[in-house]
Amino acid sequence: MNRKEMYEDVSSLLLLIPFFAAALYALYLWAVEGFSFYLPEQVYLGVTRNPGVFLLGILAIILSTVMEVSSEERARRSERVLLLSKRLQKLAAASFVLAIITAWYANGFSADLSGTGADLFAGRYTIVFPALLVLLSFLIVTPINLRSLAQVKTVAIILLLAVPVVIDEVGKRNAPLGLGGSLLLTILAAAMLSWEGKKKPGFSPAQ
Repeated sequence: MNRKEMYEDVSSLLLLIPFFAAALYALYLWAVEGFSFYLPEQVYLGVTRNPGVFLLGILAIILSTVMEVSSEERARRSERVLLLSKRLQKLAAASFVLAIITAWYANGFSADLSGTGADLFAGRYTIVFPALLVLLSFLIVTPINLRSLAQVKTVAIILLLAVPVVIDEVGKRNAPLGLGGSLLLTILAAAMLSWEGKKKPGFSPAQ
């Protein structure tokens, strides 16, 4: 096995860490609570509000991305970065959908989705984690320079950084309002970053 193959294997394993870490910690908390047919709400919140699980997941994703890029030949690195960007966006979508399904499961798959929405927001990192993955997916393909920092990208990044603030400050007072606000900020920021990248046909991925 050469160096590139080893890096790719390790990188693939790192991508699974956020999901495995959350699952293992959930099983541990569930065992402490006592296993039941439905996932206890306390277990869901215990995992999704744990900063250690969140940081471990983010660091694993970043390390995986760095390893993938560094293992590629410089001549093909731009193409690789574009593929990694799309993969990060898919991971963000998968993470968010999984968080919704798990929150729904913790609420007994109730037709009343207010409890699911409240838990989704109370978890905080269920929104922040995919938002940061989307941010990273755009940052690795968008060149950073003084001019761009003074334009759309800066506003988009500020919007994404505001997501956890909205979740914490607004969500704890009004869960639906906090959920709507954070989703709006995330969608708006992603749209702005996408528009900024397409606006310049000559942009080249960061090396």
